[in-house]
Amino acid sequence: MNKITSFVSIFLIGVIIGGAIVNVANGIIIEKISFERDAYKLNNAALNEKIEKLNESLKNQSYRVVTDIKPYVSNSDSKIRIEVEKYVNEKLKDIYGKQVEKINPDLIFNIFDGRILSIENKKVSLKVKHIVINTTIEIYITAQINE
Repeated sequence: MNKITSFVSIFLIGVIIGGAIVNVANGIIIEKISFERDAYKLNNAALNEKIEKLNESLKNQSYRVVTDIKPYVSNSDSKIRIEVEKYVNEKLKDIYGKQVEKINPDLIFNIFDGRILSIENKKVSLKVKHIVINTTIEIYITAQINE
């Protein structure tokens, strides 16, 4: 009788520990998928807004207009990279459909260079390396984590 009780208790402890391990593993996977879903939602919203602005500007187009903004962020942490890209797109969303010749590169440089963002309780400073202005605005940024 004593052996059966100890076997059942060890079995139940194993089931509990196994369930906890499965919960942790699934939690990590769910968090990753949720993060990817949020990134896709952000990208979808940005593309929809871009399409609306481009359609408005194409009605009266006789000049070159901004059709795309591509931030290139150099940082090894993908979460920080995505958050900085989201920040850049948010700040530059009103540039879609504007005349390329009327865009001030110094203004764009000053918006981002030296900016400090708080991402996941980390201070991240931005340094603009290059800005290429054409129908596609490319902004190259280094995101460095401050200790």
